[in-house]
Amino acid sequence: MNNDIIRTAIGANIAALGELLDTAQLRVSEASKAMNEGEQNQAIGTMIDMDQMLENALALYRAAIALHRAGRTS
Repeated sequence: MNNDIIRTAIGANIAALGELLDTAQLRVSEASKAMNEGEQNQAIGTMIDMDQMLENALALYRAAIALHRAGRTS
């Protein structure tokens, strides 16, 4: 596989991972603020889809690592 393509793909995965984790951090911050204001339902609602976000983040991480390893062996 072309190294430029691999680098581009890894960079795209890392950028997407960063955006996703930034969003997750924002949600956690909002949930924490809601809890501090006594709004437990709002806090949980704010991060209700966090499991999917973290699964997506893990998939992006794994894809970047797999591309890196593939580039080193080709």
